[in-house]
Amino acid sequence: MWPRNALSERLNIRWPILQAPMGWLSTPALAAAVSNAGGLGGLGMWGFAAEDAERRISGFRQQSPGSLNVNYPLWPEPSISKETTAAMRAHLQTHYDAHNLGPVPQPEGEAGEVSREHLAMLLRAKPQLVSFHFGLPQTDVIEAIKNAGIFIISSATTVREAKFLEDRGVDAIIAQGTEAGGHRGTFSGAAMGAQAGLMALLPQVVDAVKVPVIAAGGISDGRQVAAAFMLGASGVQLGTAFLRCEEANVLDAHRAALRRAEDSSTIVTDMITGRPARYITNRLANDLIASGLEPVSFPAQYSMIAPLGQTGDGELTPLFAGQSVAMGRDTTAAEFVEALADSTSRRLRAFAPQ
Repeated sequence: MWPRNALSERLNIRWPILQAPMGWLSTPALAAAVSNAGGLGGLGMWGFAAEDAERRISGFRQQSPGSLNVNYPLWPEPSISKETTAAMRAHLQTHYDAHNLGPVPQPEGEAGEVSREHLAMLLRAKPQLVSFHFGLPQTDVIEAIKNAGIFIISSATTVREAKFLEDRGVDAIIAQGTEAGGHRGTFSGAAMGAQAGLMALLPQVVDAVKVPVIAAGGISDGRQVAAAFMLGASGVQLGTAFLRCEEANVLDAHRAALRRAEDSSTIVTDMITGRPARYITNRLANDLIASGLEPVSFPAQYSMIAPLGQTGDGELTPLFAGQSVAMGRDTTAAEFVEALADSTSRRLRAFAPQ
């Protein structure tokens, strides 16, 4: 149960609290602070070459002797349509012109994969855990990682996806409810409207698989962690709550939006990156949704959006966040983990038999 169970023992962590890797928003300092506080820090590798990924892991290890989760999102080579590209570039040009950014660049993007270079790096670095988003890599990659003694997890947004992951040999499954910020982990083609919130999804996944299940989606304080454990979770993963920590790599405009967000501030759309993700609503998201245009294939769509975030204009910045964003607070990662663990322990003790 909480806090010691098979998952926390295997990962050698005091608290079964995972910091979501979150791509470039995570930093070695953030991951190290979480692990030093007894949780499991995570580093996202989206867009990092193998040598840069290894430097990120090295940066973590210079600051922490603790366990580390290294994450890879997976997707096919984007199929970029000339017609879709032309329409989207024309629509975005107004926003570029408002900030003197010049012409909207041509979209670009490569497949997301665990390349031979990345695999060789992982086998050298041997992080305690490697996680995946949007499914799993090829069988030979999974086998090589597992043979190195590295724990493997991936995200599921439906029971069907959870069963698939278990059949493919993962050691644990992240049950990602619709409340979660950032990209939906869907890889089976499940429609957004058919996906469940965490309270509905979690117990069904726990009942359907034998491996440990990690709850994710809208978790921000000890009440929610306690609820997840009472529903059968062996661990929890938090993302948005860690974005308010000083160690996170978050733009000033993004931090400001996180501070003023309310319970109804977020929306799921594929118009920012080309794949469904949850954001704080702003003018950019509303404008793209209202345009009726088709987004360019993921992640090429994001290559045209990203420069707008560098303007410092929060209305044009992609603002990744989950539905509990209003519950966050400015803090350090260590203070947050300690407070979360203490609050969870107190909540669970309140329900323990007297």
